[in-house]
Amino acid sequence: MKLFRLITPIFLFTAGIVLFSGCVKQKFDVPPINIPSVSFKSNFTIASLKAMYNPAQAMLKINGDTIIKGIVTANDESGNIYKKIYIQDSTGGLEVELNRSNLSTEYKVGQFVYIKCKGLYLGDYNGITELGYPDTTGIKIGRIPDALIDLHLFRDSLPGKSPEPITLNLTSKSNLDKYLCMLVRFDKVRFPDKGNPFFAGGTSSATNRDVADSNGNVIKVNGNNFVVRTSSYANFAADLLPAGKGSIVGILGVFNGQYQLFLRDRNDVFDFDTTGVPPSLGTIYEQDFNSSPSDWIVYSIASNKDWSWDGSYKVMVANGYQGDVPSEDWLISPALDLTSVSQPVLSFKMWTKFTDSGLSNPFEVFISTNYSGSGNPSSATWTSLACTIPAQGSASWTSSGDIDLSAYHQKVYIGYRYRSSGIGSSTASKWEVDTFKLTGYSKKK
Repeated sequence: MKLFRLITPIFLFTAGIVLFSGCVKQKFDVPPINIPSVSFKSNFTIASLKAMYNPAQAMLKINGDTIIKGIVTANDESGNIYKKIYIQDSTGGLEVELNRSNLSTEYKVGQFVYIKCKGLYLGDYNGITELGYPDTTGIKIGRIPDALIDLHLFRDSLPGKSPEPITLNLTSKSNLDKYLCMLVRFDKVRFPDKGNPFFAGGTSSATNRDVADSNGNVIKVNGNNFVVRTSSYANFAADLLPAGKGSIVGILGVFNGQYQLFLRDRNDVFDFDTTGVPPSLGTIYEQDFNSSPSDWIVYSIASNKDWSWDGSYKVMVANGYQGDVPSEDWLISPALDLTSVSQPVLSFKMWTKFTDSGLSNPFEVFISTNYSGSGNPSSATWTSLACTIPAQGSASWTSSGDIDLSAYHQKVYIGYRYRSSGIGSSTASKWEVDTFKLTGYSKKK
């Protein structure tokens, strides 16, 4: 009886192993690879498609059986390009407007794409010929609706290598239109705004950064600066522009006559040689006025309407409205020591509302090398600084632009002079200052 009880569990355990083993296959099935392919051919080149369109037209509907083929050169992966892809063939490049997000998951760089163009539209956007669909107004080119994309765009084969960019020489300033919407490369260039982020911040959705030649001269094409344009949504927007000279790659564009380069990602800026470039000091002094600044000087030469700190908006404010007399009020920075600084750059923001009917320039910006650091600024010599100042009444934040202080090699003071011509509302305007920042490099020894 004991023997039977011992054999029974052993038998059942062994039988279970045999049964389980018989149910397990020795090899697992491999999921099939879905390789997209098309059964038709292209009958138009990109250049011949674009030649159908006259930019004088608002839009052109494509009625014929028109099929093009191109390779994807750029998509929305980094966030610098939005709801569009760029394709090109040996004859040219094309911007394809698509009302769909995450296009990089379908249309990777190096992917061949066929487009059945019948029923789509060609249009112009400030100098660029686009393939798309009428926008909500019905009179301008817009994006191809999501529901129509898969009826017109067809991938062929798996993505391959990214096409090699075409190397251009910007100094020649010729035949750039031939390469619009194509992947191009420029060598031995510099960024005058080196050390600053690709995207400058503020209310604008994108930033243009000038491109200079190997000698540091800003490159102009047809009188306009050639720029790298970066969206606020780019994942490299906060990265700093490199010093030295190197190479840049991107999609060539144009906007109202200004030629632009759209980077696909941060890797499109490379091989920058910083030999001989002094190390960056980064930010030398910064005041965002998030609290009342104890190191700034407020001095009123005339009126009882001094510069003051606005705790609600966290800015410095001057407003001569309902003052006792016409105003002259100064807001002066602490001493900024540029003795050991190379290439110092100053920037700040301004906002203004209302218009002084008696003054065309109620707000001015100055620099002094002999101000004492306290007291009446009239006893010092002040030189006007060239910068962007908003028009009176604009009521929008305006950047000063980058102000080059390389001519100064000592301690300096920055002074904001506010004036009003009277005491009534039409004889005073309101001005605000924010985001004061000084950057630079250490001097070579």
